[in-house]
Amino acid sequence: MKEDVRKLLVAETDDSVEKIDFINTLCRLGVSYHFESDIEEQIHKIFVTEPDLLDKNDYDLHTVALVFRVFRQHGYKICCDVFDKFKENDGKFKESLDAKGLLSLYEAAYLSTPGEDVLDEALAFTKVQLEQSLAAESMSSHLHKQIINALKQCLHRGIPRIEARKYIDIYEGEEYRNEMLLEFAKLDYNRVQFIYQRELKDISK
Repeated sequence: MKEDVRKLLVAETDDSVEKIDFINTLCRLGVSYHFESDIEEQIHKIFVTEPDLLDKNDYDLHTVALVFRVFRQHGYKICCDVFDKFKENDGKFKESLDAKGLLSLYEAAYLSTPGEDVLDEALAFTKVQLEQSLAAESMSSHLHKQIINALKQCLHRGIPRIEARKYIDIYEGEEYRNEMLLEFAKLDYNRVQFIYQRELKDISK
């Protein structure tokens, strides 16, 4: 299964965002440590060959924030100006932004560096908007759960294995999930958990 997942990761595609989304899924499911060199190679390739990826395409907020966060998480410098198009003329973020996009921006804003006021503003704005959005009856239970989890503990500051366990449940509810990847993540989580339990038993003795 590990080799099958790796083949999906390194497969050629014309859609760089789809590749980045897959890498994000591997990280969120807690299995990216199996493919560190391959992931680095794929991200580097996209970053070098498509430096204007977010500028030349009219992506929505969710996509822009996702690409921004993945690049930053892997040490690539990407300017926060990519979020300017989601602001009004007065410099404030648009009130009409959808909840999924706000959630992605909220998670991305935690990877700000000193002096990036736009991300500080984004964090404050999205937190308020997400809290208010929880009262919306039209929101899916799937997205509702993700927002609650994020507000309680943002991804960037969470404990990786705990975040992976939470995301496995979330990914299982995704309409377009990859069943093989989901099964691989579950098996890997249980395997790592067993190792931890065995180590704790040995230390306790």
